[in-house]
Amino acid sequence: MRRPEIFFCVAIVACGARTDLGGAYRLGTRDAGDSGDTGDARPPDAGPPPSPCVATAPIELASGGKEIQFIALDDANVYWTDYALGTVNVVPKAGGAASVIAAARGNPSGLAVNAGTVYWTEFTGDVVASAPTIGGSVATVASNQDGAYDVTASGDDLYWTTFRACTVGSIQDGASKQLDKASQPFSAIVSTGSLVFWVSYETKSVESYDSQSNVHATLVHGGSNLPFTIATDGANVYFGEATTTEMSIGAVPVGGGPTTTIYGTACDDDDGGLVGACLASVATDGSFVYFTAAGSGDATGAVAKVPIGGGEAAVLASGQARPFDVAVDDKCVYWSDLGDGTVWAAPK
Repeated sequence: MRRPEIFFCVAIVACGARTDLGGAYRLGTRDAGDSGDTGDARPPDAGPPPSPCVATAPIELASGGKEIQFIALDDANVYWTDYALGTVNVVPKAGGAASVIAAARGNPSGLAVNAGTVYWTEFTGDVVASAPTIGGSVATVASNQDGAYDVTASGDDLYWTTFRACTVGSIQDGASKQLDKASQPFSAIVSTGSLVFWVSYETKSVESYDSQSNVHATLVHGGSNLPFTIATDGANVYFGEATTTEMSIGAVPVGGGPTTTIYGTACDDDDGGLVGACLASVATDGSFVYFTAAGSGDATGAVAKVPIGGGEAAVLASGQARPFDVAVDDKCVYWSDLGDGTVWAAPK
């Protein structure tokens, strides 16, 4: 089975009812703004230590993958899932040997790292699972999550989407809770502090949820195009849209308000509207939005950035086979290449 690439025509997607969130599960404690490892001895208000990334030009951190999907970061490492090989992997940001954290999994997809634990979804395994970042026993966080797709961690809480059950699930303060349910899939999900944001296929919208107030609202109302990739810096949510002819990146305040387009360009798409064929993923550091563009007019096979207030895109890496997911820290930008099974870093 191929990885769950997202088509713009989603009416044929049927959702089941396998939505058992399982029992209580407690995440490790960590401040939402601290991406440090469990062994980090820095004061709690010191923030994460400087990135050990040493890239002065685009460098390949890992190779040998087959269908690398999502990536995630902590202070020292880059983590990724390989959908086809069924593995969850890690490599040091500073370079070195990659290693496998978990193998023989059911098409792992999204992942998140929190306080020395990596969490991931399994698209055909229908679970949310976890393991120590240093390797060890795999634990099932939630079972019967039909088409588990993306996951995000914030503080003590975990949130995820399902592609076939069409649900948004969570574990908050050790208790399971379903946040949304529809007849079509939910895909990308991100969080910051008490705020969580996800994409709804059914309404072509970006939804928001505040775990402190327990309020669920629509942040970006559905239009003609489907938002499919999102990122947040705590002030705004940035979302990507694409058609066969153009792509755009928009921004909206986390509390709601008018949306603005910060970047747009023509799209060279030979894959019939397949998401990722033009714009694939966005990430932000609060100053720029970073994106992977497999086939956009200004940046073909490239990783680029644009100011959060809008402007021209600056290309950070080009000539990539098919850059897919992207993440950023204080020094470098990191991405997976779906086309050749590699993981990269470049100075941002």
